[in-house]
Amino acid sequence: MQKEDVLEILKRGIKTEIDGFQLYKMASEKTKDPKAKDVFKLLAEDELKHEKMLREQYKKFKENGKFKFEKKDKGSKLDTVSSYPIFSENFRGKLLKEQSFEMSALSIGIMLEQNSIDFYKNSSEKIGDLDAKALFNFLAEWEGEHLKALVNQQRVLQEDFWTEARFYPF
Repeated sequence: MQKEDVLEILKRGIKTEIDGFQLYKMASEKTKDPKAKDVFKLLAEDELKHEKMLREQYKKFKENGKFKFEKKDKGSKLDTVSSYPIFSENFRGKLLKEQSFEMSALSIGIMLEQNSIDFYKNSSEKIGDLDAKALFNFLAEWEGEHLKALVNQQRVLQEDFWTEARFYPF
């Protein structure tokens, strides 16, 4: 893989992380649920960490054509197993009347996280450098934790949302 191709992968990764940051920042500002506000802030901070990692690698690779990835962070601090990893439990009662933005934020977040995972896994497979593979695999795993929390939360709320909206896809 040529140097320009690797730099393009890194730039695309940086753009992906900026998009994630913007989504979660907006969601944290707009939601009225206190737990969601904190969790969306945490997600936004994670995306900034990812962007910083990629920018550091971009700079290193541009200067000398090499990666030097050192795993400094342990990854996500999200609750990925409870029924309410994102929202507080009282969120459920206000779902359709007041919270449709949050359901949209969950759906968009799920798409962003899945796209990020696919991108990082694909990049890891394409690139020969072992440090680059480690970086992309680490980011894919971290994004996977985000995805898991978002999907778990959506799964719990989806049935209520469909019932209140009188919508069933089947």
